Amino acid sequence: MMMRLLVIDVRTHDEFSQGHIPGAVHIPIDDLPTRLSEIPKEKSIVSYCNMRHRGNSRGERAAKYLQENGFKAFAIDGGFVEWNHTGLPIERT
Repeated sequence: MMMRLLVIDVRTHDEFSQGHIPGAVHIPIDDLPTRLSEIPKEKSIVSYCNMRHRGNSRGERAAKYLQENGFKAFAIDGGFVEWNHTGLPIERT
């Protein structure tokens, strides 16, 4: 069965390398417009950042941008900080 969910980390390279959600694709927020063609339209997208500016975070802005471009996209509430805080698995590169 094909995975129908794609997790996108929109943080900087340094933030991503320090730890990220397992299997996340790294597309920094500033690169998103030029990399849209890499994102399959048939997948649901979950974006995240560190959620330091709730309501205007990079993850939320990425999800909104993706929605405006025809993707089904959502941001992880609380971002990577909340993911890590709850003890969910992380990867480091």
